[in-house]
Amino acid sequence: MRIAKRLLAVLLSALMLLSVCAFSASAVTAPEFNLTLVSETDKEAVIRVTFVKGDFNAFDATFVTSSAITGCTAIESSAAGFSLNMGNAQTKKITAVAMSDVPDGTLVCTATFAKKTSAKVTESDIKLVFDSCAATVNSSNGLQNVDVTDLVKITVSFKSFTLGETSIATNYKETVTVNYETNYAPEELTWTSSNENVAQVDESGNIYASGTGSATITVTSADGLVNETVEVEVTYTVLQWIIVILLFGWIWY
Repeated sequence: MRIAKRLLAVLLSALMLLSVCAFSASAVTAPEFNLTLVSETDKEAVIRVTFVKGDFNAFDATFVTSSAITGCTAIESSAAGFSLNMGNAQTKKITAVAMSDVPDGTLVCTATFAKKTSAKVTESDIKLVFDSCAATVNSSNGLQNVDVTDLVKITVSFKSFTLGETSIATNYKETVTVNYETNYAPEELTWTSSNENVAQVDESGNIYASGTGSATITVTSADGLVNETVEVEVTYTVLQWIIVILLFGWIWY
């Protein structure tokens, strides 16, 4: 009978402990971090890690990369909001401890990765895995450290822009569209023409051939990662040449 009572007491204690942990975890706002591709060349890519929002007081995280990446060459940590924030490029690890609340939007670090090829990196090439993450919460038992590793959210905002062609041949007074794939919003891209007397371009990459000759269409992004060009050559059709030559169309055409 005594053994049964002891077992029941242990079971009740365990349930109480679980309920406290559950209460503590439920009181935590899930910590969220963002990975952003801030610059890229044929040989390297620079990734920014930002704390978006939520609760945490310490974490250990590791960059996991694909075979397209040869390694991490540098991790530059930000001291803002952290009592300790270290980056180890060799092991691709980040360690951070915060003694006070970390403001939303705080830069955690920037990490530079060497690339094997000139191909653009994608969201599957560089990931951030949290090995551990803890938060401090108030409970009926006072301040408690709670494991929130499973609650961590990671958003990735790698931007990409790929041209479908680098040159376009069209005829006078025709409208053609530059073929491209991107996850940039239209307002994040700027299209310009080197010669609007030959080719005019709108905010969506639609080109109107306003004259004959050559022009260069350039598209750039607000973050500076995109700077691509398309060469445009505009000529007359046979019918247009007839109008110009036989009907003196240059007066009005």
